[in-house]
Amino acid sequence: MPKFLVIATIICIAMVILGINRGFDVSDEGLYVLLAHPLQENQGGIFNYDLFFKLFHQITGIHFGIVGLRILRLFFYCLGALGLAVFYRNLKFEKQLSFEVYLISLLGLMAGYGFLPASLSYNHLSVVLAASCIALLSTGTSKLTQNLSLGLLLGILVYVKVTTALLLGILTIGLMLYEKRLNWKVLFALLIPFILLEGIFYFTLSENAIIRLSAGLSIQTGREDYHWWTLVKHTGVGAFWSLLLYLISFLSFRLIKKKFFQALLIIPAFYLTFFITHITDEWNHFFLLFGVVIWAWFFAKSDFSRFPAKEKVWIFLLLVLPFVLHFGSNVYWLRLGVHYLVFWIMAWLILADKSLLKSLQWVGIGISFSALLLVFNGLWWHPFEQKPLWKNIEKWEYLPGKSILLSPKQVNGLEKLVSLFPEQEEILAVYRISGVPYLLGKVLPNSPGYWDREQLKGFFPNGYSKDVLFYQVDTLPEGFTEPPILVTEYL
Repeated sequence: MPKFLVIATIICIAMVILGINRGFDVSDEGLYVLLAHPLQENQGGIFNYDLFFKLFHQITGIHFGIVGLRILRLFFYCLGALGLAVFYRNLKFEKQLSFEVYLISLLGLMAGYGFLPASLSYNHLSVVLAASCIALLSTGTSKLTQNLSLGLLLGILVYVKVTTALLLGILTIGLMLYEKRLNWKVLFALLIPFILLEGIFYFTLSENAIIRLSAGLSIQTGREDYHWWTLVKHTGVGAFWSLLLYLISFLSFRLIKKKFFQALLIIPAFYLTFFITHITDEWNHFFLLFGVVIWAWFFAKSDFSRFPAKEKVWIFLLLVLPFVLHFGSNVYWLRLGVHYLVFWIMAWLILADKSLLKSLQWVGIGISFSALLLVFNGLWWHPFEQKPLWKNIEKWEYLPGKSILLSPKQVNGLEKLVSLFPEQEEILAVYRISGVPYLLGKVLPNSPGYWDREQLKGFFPNGYSKDVLFYQVDTLPEGFTEPPILVTEYL
């Protein structure tokens, strides 16, 4: 076992744990924590995994706060890495799990800390569920328990991200057809867990995914960033630039013998692609584009006649899986794709076995360095929409018994905002500031997040007469209280 893998994993976990009670992003992270709030409404929700948190709270009385959700994310990543280690063992027909593969998988998952906030969200859940799905699919058997478990994972995925559930379900059925193990009994086993979950939620909470989706699709599709073509573009743009860089790199590796001349073509192509696609402050897509070059190297140098048919199929599936998991997101693939990089890493582990590398060592070194850099930068140095974590030094109690360390400026602003909403249990906060009511111990009416004017109009067609907490990225519709309370004057 290479020591660098163990050391890198320990350091990454330590960075996560040390920052677990520091900082908070009031935009995206505000949405994540409200989806775990037992009293938060989610009418017409597209992301409906809050039903699990509500049911869990109803049974146990436990409410996961900011720290709890960050611990859950790390715990689920550990489970996801186990699923990927099982997948690798199944594919290589090994008797035991490889601890080396487990650590590489865990570091690959932790690369996701490089973009977006630290609390558990649908992005993290979808990756872990997909990792668990491929662990079951790679067994190649059709046992009832396996199919029911697979159906349960896909069923849960419907609540997490419905587009991913549909596409991954199609891939699952396609793979089963290819392996000639699909029949009506298998289909029934895949469907029954979701049907049971829907029934449980309906009879315990009086709502379920189908009810919410049928009510919410019209509201969400009315938003410009959720139009069908826009969603295709968000994924397609990433695929286009990746394919372009891949072709240049592949042809360079395949047709040019001298490494100097290979580099003479690939480095400028990489440089231009990186800066053309650098549309935000983040630079995480560097690792995705570098991953494209690695794909080109593997495909140019590997002898695929030596690979079993099953491995060839899985290499292709792992190649496209990041695009499948991303589809339906209103964030460009090159920004969000770092969350799905682990599936490319798993493919490289398979390819490394029969390539010029001859071992997993170089893949392990690369992912160790990348994960350390991504976790430190994305979690501590440049956390999403925040100042560095070491500047969060003042305690703020947002719910009884639940606190977080924030910057002095944030605490000062929140203390002023508390006096403006002394009796209200709900605060309407628009746009992209769901976390502000949450830090004040409140919830939002109807939905855990309002991102734009069209979404707000969908939920409040007749306006809103109470005070509105406002962040001016869009205008307010007619019928809303004017002037709104500007959050920028406090935070």
